[in-house]
Amino acid sequence: MSAAANNYGGWITDAPTVTGSSSGFVRIVGWLAVAGVALTGIGTGGELSLEHLHRTAQATQHSASIAEIVEAEPARTPSADLARIREVLKPAISDLATTFGVSRQSIYNWLNGEAVADGNAAKLRDLAQAADVLAHEGITVDATLLKRKFSNGKTLLQVVQAGESARDAAALLVQIHRREVAQRERMNARFSHRAKTPATADFDLPASNDHA
Repeated sequence: MSAAANNYGGWITDAPTVTGSSSGFVRIVGWLAVAGVALTGIGTGGELSLEHLHRTAQATQHSASIAEIVEAEPARTPSADLARIREVLKPAISDLATTFGVSRQSIYNWLNGEAVADGNAAKLRDLAQAADVLAHEGITVDATLLKRKFSNGKTLLQVVQAGESARDAAALLVQIHRREVAQRERMNARFSHRAKTPATADFDLPASNDHA
């Protein structure tokens, strides 16, 4: 079996060149990650329980699903990656220039297909894959979300600027988004059965003053 896999930011970017579906490979990677994370979490005197394995498996399954989303996307040129970033994330050109440490004109040049240095091309690919993840999850990205600090106190663009994995950050943002949606749904369900206090005729009148 020959493998053409590149490890970038803790993720496998290219599936191995084997005959048949790559889902088996993803499952193998998933179970290896489960075992590794589970054993790491035991610690001295700890206990490896089925519940612990189940929780770890759920987290790893989510990571595997994110990897599958990215692998399903076709390979793109740097200019196509940049177009995808602008389509989903809608960042300002000046913010992109700051993120990649270049001028605004360089961003426009990249959009027009001019060559991109390898380091920035890798960052473009990573950020475009993060956009793929957010788009797949149906998360609408606006200026507020783009400026939200969530990954070690960084925004998504600051993660890229620091040379960290935007795709990992996007996966974290998806988890945060799902948790917040679930919390809102629980709150709405909790208060949905409460009777609303009807407005009275003197509801808007000022309070009476016995000393007037």
